[in-house]
Amino acid sequence: MEGRRGLLLSLIMAACFYGNTAQITQKTVCTQEAVADIVFLVDGSWSIGTENFKQIRQFLYTLVNSFDVSPDHVRIGLVQYSNTPRTEFLLNTHQNKKDILQYISKLPYMGGGTETGQGLDFMLKEHFVQKAGSRAGQNVPQIAVVITDGKSQDNVESHAQDLKRKGIVLYAIGIKDADEDQLKEIANEPHSQHVYSVSDFAALQGISQSIIQTLCTTVEEVKRQLLQLSQATVADIVFLVDGSSSIGLDNFQEVRQFLRSVVTGLDIGPDKVRVGLAQYSNDPYKEFLLKDHMDKSSLLAQLDSFPYRTGGTETGKAINFTREYFTEEAGSRAKERVPQILVVITDGDSTDDVTVPAQLLRQQGVIVFGIGVGQVNLQELGSIANRPSERFLFSIDSFQALQRLTDSLLQTVCISVDDQREALAEKFADIFFLVDSGLTPQEFQQIRGVLNRVVNQVKIGASAYRLGLAQYGQDVKVEFLLNAFQTKEETQNGIKRFRHRRLQANEPRNLGNALQYANTHFFTSEAGSREDLGYRQYLVVLSGKDSDDADVVQKASRLIKSSGVTVVGMSLGASMNEMRVVEEVEITLTGDCKAAKLADIVFIVDESGSIGTPNFKLVRTFLHSIVSGLEVSPNRVRVGIVLYNDKPAAQVYLDSFNVKSELLKFIKILPYRGGGTNTGAALNFARENVFITERGSRKDKGVQQVAVVITDGESQDEVSTAAAELRRAGVTVYALGVKDANEEQLNQIASYPTSTHMFIVDSFTKLKPLEQSLQKYMCQNILRQAVSINTRRTGIKEGCMQTDEADIFFLIDHSGSIYPNDFQDMKKFIIEFLHTFLIGPEHVRVGVAKYADSPNLEFDLTTYSDSKSLEKAVEGIKQIGGGTETGRALTFMGPQFDKAMATRGHKVPEYLVVITDGKSSDEVKIPAEKLRAQGVTIYAIGVKNADKLELEEIAGNPKRTFFVYNFDALKPIKDDIITDICSQDACKDRPGDLIFLIDSSGSIYPEDYQKMKDFMKSVISKSVISQDEVHVGVMQFSTIQQLQFPLDRYYSKDEMLQSMDEMQQIGGGTHTGEAITKVSQYFDASRGGRPDLRQRLVVITDGEAQDQVKGPAAALRAKGVIIYAIGVMEANTTQLLEISGSPDKMYAKRDFDALKDLESQVAMELCVSEGDCKKTEKADIIFLVDGSTSITLEKFRSMQKFMVSMVNQTTVGKNLTRFGVILYSTDAKSIFELKDHTSKKEVTKAIEALKSPYGDTYTGKALTYSLQYFDQAHGGRADLQVPQILMVITDGDATDRNNLVVPSVALRERGISVFSIGVEGANRTQLEIMSGHDTSKVFYVDNFEALETLYKNITHVLCNSTKPVCEKQKADLVFLLDQSGSIDPQDYVTMKNFTTNLINSFKVSQDLVRVGVAQFSSTFQKEFYLNEFYTEQSISKHISDMNQSGGGTNIGWALDSIKDYFKASTGSRISSKISQNLVLITDGESQDDVEDAADSLRKMGIEVFAIGIGDVHDLELLQITGTPERLFTVQNFGSLEKIKQKVVDTICKSKPLVPSEQSACSVHIAMGFDITQRTGVSGDMLVSGHTKLETFLPEIVHYVSTIEGLCCIKPPGPINPKIGFRLVARGGRILDDISFESYNEETVRKVMRQRLTEPTYFNTALLKSFGEKFSKSNAGVKVLVIFSDGLDEDVMKLEHESELLRQSGVNTLLIVALEGARDSNQLQMVEFGRGFGYKLPLSIGMQSVGSTVLKQIDAVSDRVCCNVMCKCSGHEGVRGSRGPLGSKGVSGQKGFPGYPGDEGLAGDRGYPGPSGPQGVQGCSGIRGPKGYRGLRGNRGEDGEDGLDGVNGEQGVTGSDGGRGERGHPGKPGIPGIRGEEGLKGQRGLRGDPPRSDPPGFTPHAYITAVVCSYCPTNRPNSTRTAVAASRAPITPSLEPKESLGTKVYRVHLDGTGGQVRVEPLETRARMGEEGHLVRRVHLDSQELQDCRAAQVLQVHREPEGSEVNQGRQDSPAYLDLR
Repeated sequence: MEGRRGLLLSLIMAACFYGNTAQITQKTVCTQEAVADIVFLVDGSWSIGTENFKQIRQFLYTLVNSFDVSPDHVRIGLVQYSNTPRTEFLLNTHQNKKDILQYISKLPYMGGGTETGQGLDFMLKEHFVQKAGSRAGQNVPQIAVVITDGKSQDNVESHAQDLKRKGIVLYAIGIKDADEDQLKEIANEPHSQHVYSVSDFAALQGISQSIIQTLCTTVEEVKRQLLQLSQATVADIVFLVDGSSSIGLDNFQEVRQFLRSVVTGLDIGPDKVRVGLAQYSNDPYKEFLLKDHMDKSSLLAQLDSFPYRTGGTETGKAINFTREYFTEEAGSRAKERVPQILVVITDGDSTDDVTVPAQLLRQQGVIVFGIGVGQVNLQELGSIANRPSERFLFSIDSFQALQRLTDSLLQTVCISVDDQREALAEKFADIFFLVDSGLTPQEFQQIRGVLNRVVNQVKIGASAYRLGLAQYGQDVKVEFLLNAFQTKEETQNGIKRFRHRRLQANEPRNLGNALQYANTHFFTSEAGSREDLGYRQYLVVLSGKDSDDADVVQKASRLIKSSGVTVVGMSLGASMNEMRVVEEVEITLTGDCKAAKLADIVFIVDESGSIGTPNFKLVRTFLHSIVSGLEVSPNRVRVGIVLYNDKPAAQVYLDSFNVKSELLKFIKILPYRGGGTNTGAALNFARENVFITERGSRKDKGVQQVAVVITDGESQDEVSTAAAELRRAGVTVYALGVKDANEEQLNQIASYPTSTHMFIVDSFTKLKPLEQSLQKYMCQNILRQAVSINTRRTGIKEGCMQTDEADIFFLIDHSGSIYPNDFQDMKKFIIEFLHTFLIGPEHVRVGVAKYADSPNLEFDLTTYSDSKSLEKAVEGIKQIGGGTETGRALTFMGPQFDKAMATRGHKVPEYLVVITDGKSSDEVKIPAEKLRAQGVTIYAIGVKNADKLELEEIAGNPKRTFFVYNFDALKPIKDDIITDICSQDACKDRPGDLIFLIDSSGSIYPEDYQKMKDFMKSVISKSVISQDEVHVGVMQFSTIQQLQFPLDRYYSKDEMLQSMDEMQQIGGGTHTGEAITKVSQYFDASRGGRPDLRQRLVVITDGEAQDQVKGPAAALRAKGVIIYAIGVMEANTTQLLEISGSPDKMYAKRDFDALKDLESQVAMELCVSEGDCKKTEKADIIFLVDGSTSITLEKFRSMQKFMVSMVNQTTVGKNLTRFGVILYSTDAKSIFELKDHTSKKEVTKAIEALKSPYGDTYTGKALTYSLQYFDQAHGGRADLQVPQILMVITDGDATDRNNLVVPSVALRERGISVFSIGVEGANRTQLEIMSGHDTSKVFYVDNFEALETLYKNITHVLCNSTKPVCEKQKADLVFLLDQSGSIDPQDYVTMKNFTTNLINSFKVSQDLVRVGVAQFSSTFQKEFYLNEFYTEQSISKHISDMNQSGGGTNIGWALDSIKDYFKASTGSRISSKISQNLVLITDGESQDDVEDAADSLRKMGIEVFAIGIGDVHDLELLQITGTPERLFTVQNFGSLEKIKQKVVDTICKSKPLVPSEQSACSVHIAMGFDITQRTGVSGDMLVSGHTKLETFLPEIVHYVSTIEGLCCIKPPGPINPKIGFRLVARGGRILDDISFESYNEETVRKVMRQRLTEPTYFNTALLKSFGEKFSKSNAGVKVLVIFSDGLDEDVMKLEHESELLRQSGVNTLLIVALEGARDSNQLQMVEFGRGFGYKLPLSIGMQSVGSTVLKQIDAVSDRVCCNVMCKCSGHEGVRGSRGPLGSKGVSGQKGFPGYPGDEGLAGDRGYPGPSGPQGVQGCSGIRGPKGYRGLRGNRGEDGEDGLDGVNGEQGVTGSDGGRGERGHPGKPGIPGIRGEEGLKGQRGLRGDPPRSDPPGFTPHAYITAVVCSYCPTNRPNSTRTAVAASRAPITPSLEPKESLGTKVYRVHLDGTGGQVRVEPLETRARMGEEGHLVRRVHLDSQELQDCRAAQVLQVHREPEGSEVNQGRQDSPAYLDLR
């Protein structure tokens, strides 16, 4: 990771460098355009030391060297500080970089303490001022960089705030022991960008480059923001101030002061900002209009004096009143495109409606800000202000807080004004006219007139419109380019000079060639195009006749449009078809998005600094265009917008806007901030904060969740995991990369397949042509995901039921590189497979092997025999970890498949699905080839780091190779693999006609034409082609149609494929409608078609049809032909839908490569007929076989083959289809019974062993004999409602022909169906008698050879005859019929007939199925309830007599009204658990909301089915049904009958929808906090001062995260409640909100760490807020837990609000009292829902508080879910004894990266190691405790001067001795032990003023002092005073009168870490450390007299040029003693 970060940083740095002139001494990184004033504030305190100060010098040198320093670009200032700050140089001191660098290299080290606050203040007052060179007044960014190594000894926060208020951006760099909290107080937010910390001084250089880049970015960003603020000088701002009595005079004065502060910050003037003011109470008052005060002074004077009106609060009336302000008469400049702003300030609820007046004002274009003070109604204020509230609504606690709001309001208003001004600005464009040279002279003059009018009407100029002109014939002649003229006059003259270039005879008109030329020459920057600046590009084509290169026109027009040019076609004789090809389609609401009008779409947009303002304008335009094409409303499409740089921010939540127009206006003023690019953080933010129900997401209601990520660069954080989590949350993700976007990251972000979900363009100007395609695919996929995918998956499952036998092994990689979530995705992938196939020992068997370093078998094919046990086994697979040896694993699988064949006994299709996430460390090719040679089909799926070539080696076929970027994409791959596996069996015995109709127009490139042919060939290769099976024909079309071959020409694949290879592209236009009409005839019998079989047409086209397709397609579908429409590239999806007639038969793909993905899918769908019975799944079938003498052995073999074929058409099994065989001739004999064989293999073997009995043909006798074998004793299952079939096979006349009727009737009366199959001489009349004269069950062939294939004719009839009996034998069935005016009377009759037929499919009676009917239009009309009619006849008669009333379509109202039908009083048997069903039939979209009414019905347990006819809103119907399986659509009323059986089957099989959460008795627990009594300061953590809450909150949350199984939950198991948190301010404003989610320890920590700037309160606002939170929860049990320190409002009011909360559906309110809670007994008065045990008060300090809270929640869960009113619990058990240690487990899989742990305790000291080399001298440590005095040792050799020791204890004073004679001077003795420090002395007298320094003197850090080492007066204070003084830069003060000394010392700092050195003054001058001369003063005996003689101590400094000052910049000090 560090390596990648380093590489990224290097790339950034490389990008920042400019030119080739960078040198080591002049290394500029920031751009030459960078302009800034930067001041460095450097800590020079003693704690740094000389060596480390060198590092600071070098660091400053590096930083400064990176800027382009000059008076006009970057200016640098420098301050050094310790106890006092010192200017090193000002911003205007140095004019070039060289001088600054030279100064820094010799920067003197100051020394002293650390008073950073003083330094900050000094920097503000002395440096960031104009006289010091600051250019703040010129809007130049002001930046301060503070470098410090310690904690400041003074306050820094207030001084830092002063700087920030001045707009100065502060960075703080902390070294070593710097205080991190202080660094954050200094720096701007976010701290992640403005605070840097390093462990030591040497590490400074390591962060220099990062800081340089950050500073560069900041310079650009601050410059941009300042520019916005400075440009916000033109606006009309009106303040509307609440003057009601509730405010009070003092607070009103605060309002005046606030207005004054805001206006002071605005640039007032007639052409700048104008301000108006209105006040309101009961009535509005005009204080002054916009035109009244044009200067700031008069405006401020008026603000100081306007009166306080008092009264009520009618805000709505006042807002209406302000509309007068925004008129031209009142001074508004709206017509001049000046932004209009209204700021509303109020403190309470309005007594009138505010919503409508505010909406009208916003529609007028006014931006409304709302400021709410105190207990204001935020919901009401939100309806006043512009959306989103987060930007335009401000809420504060009190009027006193208004002043704090000034800066943020000003900044927001200014930025909004700037963005609004930009949005209102007139939009200009580059327009190029391309004129046909072939026009007649009259037409040409007409064109010139048009051009002149255009020039006269538009504004022409360099920054306005630019025009270009050219004409075309065979070639292009340019008249003038876009940059030729800059003024209107010049352009007019250019038009006057425009001459008609007439075409020569036979000269072609090459419009295609002209368009190509225009694309490469007209719209380039050299030609004057301003595309890169955001100007729109237009090409206007004026054509007089169709072009002669029509083939080229399509390609060329598509190409030029793809480059962002809007093409407008004007025809003066050319056909409209060609103009339609040329012309751009305007993006409004496309057909796709008209259908896909139900979704939650969030745009996640990069706003990093690399984009830049001009490009971000293009992003805004792009978003505006996309959103314009969506049907935005709360009940349709909801839109959210997240902008991100380093940090994400939600600009628009999904519930922010209710009105589309307001959303579009806001998009125009989306803010742009610049910064870094953290896409991963943005994806996580969107998932956690935007795609949540609390902010408007409807994911829990099945609404599609879509994210569109737009980015221009590589993300600086990891995106793969974040994107996978977002997709796992059910969000479909589109990734749109611009310019430098990282394609690898885009692949990781986008949903699978990335070919559909990822878009890349090379510049922001290319976003425009992307608008339509992104919108098209996004909307089409929304519809596809919601409806079509489910329909197709049903088809896949039905197709896979044909796969009777197969062995499937999964080989899964479980190496250590796979994360747990990824491994879980693999298991889900396998489980999805299990749900698709028929699992069983005789059917599909599944096994799993896993591998890492070595393979092992998880379970064999024979281990589990049903899907449930298999699923459980898969869930239990454990990941062990290891390497990746795929080759070894493939080798391991060979014997497993050998064993599979042995256990089954015969060969079946064998499949191996390999999933791996990395490249194998061994060879895979040879083991894979061996497996394939063994007959195993291998699918290779590679994830993340898998090697694509290796995957192909494993699979052996690219079409069986899949690669995805994350494991969550396995789910969509599943469909592709299953389809491929199943399509082979699904296509067997499915005869039919298939014609391909392919687009051969000129717009298709040759390579794409070949891809179409490959697609057709692939589909054909998967089909069963023969004369009796599938017939195929091919036709291609363009402007004409060309038949390649009809259905009856070829019956072999080879012939077809050869013919396809010979196909040649036609070229030309796209006349799809004509082609469909033409191809229709080839389905007729006369042209080779077989209308009695399934007939399919597959249309493939790449563009919009130039003719009508709807009529021809409908006519063809009316013939029974099913049409599949495949659109590629520019195909119009609306037309595709018109062609196919159904969304699930329509495909839209971005390019021809995507056709490969469709091959298996289309092949499968062509085989699986909708509504067809696929295979007999459950039946009792007995063959009654004629074995008479007339049947020879060969004929009997044919009969056996027929029976085996029939068996193969069924699914055989004990609980599926059973078979028996009875042979008869003269007598009948049962060969095997229904109960004898349970597998297809056994049945087949028994049939093949049959022997013919011979004799006569006693069929009647045999029928009677067969009846008993359907009984339970012989295996019959009539009592289980299993269909029973007797299949009679005979070849002749029955001997007992007169005895056929009675047994046949007896069989039918028993419910047994008889199929009569006659061969050769069979009597048809007798066959019909046996079948009960049901001719559909009579089959006859004239020879036994034909009998062998007769099964194909019988299979379908048998399947329909064996459909299971409707599971709903008893049901209540209500029909709700649309009778609106949009339905044609004849269609109304058709609908009534359909309804009657549908009803007749059920057994209607009072005890079985009851029926009710109602109609609706604009109103609801009751027809009859469930208890009115009980017979089919009476129901049919009433329906037939119903009349159509007409009107609108209010489905919502109708659904609400139909609830009455499901009451016991109206005949419903809902209380008896009888199935309740509602069938809605409608032809249109509802005019009211359906969601709530439909939800309500489903919650009642009613199964809702919807049938939509024609142009219906599919997604709305899906909202009604709740599942796509219950949704049916047809194109017209005539098609209703085709879906009747499907509707009946669905109703019979369906079960009530139970929400997954509700079924498990879901529990949602919300937790809130009332901590009014805060002990810490503002900004402290939530739990600060509440130690018990800090200790026990994690325990409580962990306890309640699991509720052990409730008594009513089956199967029993724990319930995991979802837990949410919310912090609420006093007025109800949400401070933080965490949605309901599963227990997460990190979430709890996050809540506890939350920093609060204000207290929280237990009041009605808190309870209301939680009521709102729970309103969006669909949980069965809702529990609120509040941790409180006491009620903060009247208990009666809280009890009332608590009751409202209970009534809203919250089940329990628990209150846990915190430490020191006030009146804790009152808390219980507000609680509810606790049940038994309610008397026990809950408190944070009680024993087992977590367990106690859990018991309360457990009890309420049992009460709500299980209706258990009382639940007893035992006492807490004693803690059990510690168990024995378990055995060591195997290594676990790789876990997620953990969080850094707490710092551990210091370990025991280890043994001494060998001495290392001497290290660098460290910093001084903390002084240790004083040690005991040691024994005196022998004197050693003189060592180097050491550090001063610790002062020892003073010895006991001895008694005075007698005075002796003066002795001779002796040798100096060993210095004695220093005495203990004495008491502090009194303050001395003020000394004489110091002498002035001589000229040229430079101060130095050396300090001198006199100390006395012997103090007979027992006052040792002098020594300490001297030492202390030496640490501070002042002259030490001694009290010599009380001291007597014999020696004089100098105490000074040596500059190496602030250490003190004390030296006697007997020596002469000598060289000191680092070469500095040290002056030593020799003192004679006279000078050594008593210390009392010393009255004054004074420091003298040597003048420059003296002996000791030679060659130095500083002078040492010496002592003058008097």
